Amino acid sequence: MSQQQDFADRPPWTRPAFIASATLVLIVIAAGALIAVLGADDSRDNNADDTPPASPAPADPAPSPDQALPTAIPTTAPDGVRWELVGPLPVPVSDTAGPTQITDTGASGFAHTPEGALIAAAQISTRASYSLGREHWEPTLEHQFVPSPDRDRMLATLRNTDTSPSDPGSLSHIAGFQYLSYTPDTAVIGLVLRVPSAGTPRYHVLSTTLLWRDGDWRMQAPPGGAWASVNRVTNDLTGVVEWGAR
Repeated sequence: MSQQQDFADRPPWTRPAFIASATLVLIVIAAGALIAVLGADDSRDNNADDTPPASPAPADPAPSPDQALPTAIPTTAPDGVRWELVGPLPVPVSDTAGPTQITDTGASGFAHTPEGALIAAAQISTRASYSLGREHWEPTLEHQFVPSPDRDRMLATLRNTDTSPSDPGSLSHIAGFQYLSYTPDTAVIGLVLRVPSAGTPRYHVLSTTLLWRDGDWRMQAPPGGAWASVNRVTNDLTGVVEWGAR
């Protein structure tokens, strides 16, 4: 048998050409697998770089300051109130409702509560009374009333009027209160004043309006700058809470 025939009779996988081809195929397959692996890693890296980090879940919105403010209207006289004199007139002072700052000419720093509004109504309206003299009503009107044409008209009227201190025996004193409406921004409170009288007691109900401004209760001047526009005389104290110096 010739050498050529022997080569031809050999199985094809033992032939050099076949072995070389097979080797080349294996190399190509291995290279392809390596490229695929590297490509997958690069894809993962790229995706990691391109994907923004997850944002934390937004926190619940902060509650409105007004949500925690008390709005229950007192139906009895506030506890812990003492009465101090401004001239001949008594005014209420509370360690919890204010005022926190008291000077010779004014009082400020009232709690943002219904009780704080009540104390402010009594303090500010009393100090704004012409009967106490200019050293009291002028700074009170200038600093503790909400600026308005009515406030300016009241100031102008008092400055052009004889406002010498009145006889203490002729002055009305706080005898009670009645909330007409209340929100954390606006309080309308009827202050009941007892008029000195030898016979049947007479009362005035002064409707005061307070606005929460710049971190404190401030009074709104009555229409036209005259207390008479928000004052009524009555003997009917239905719904009034008795309150005042004893």
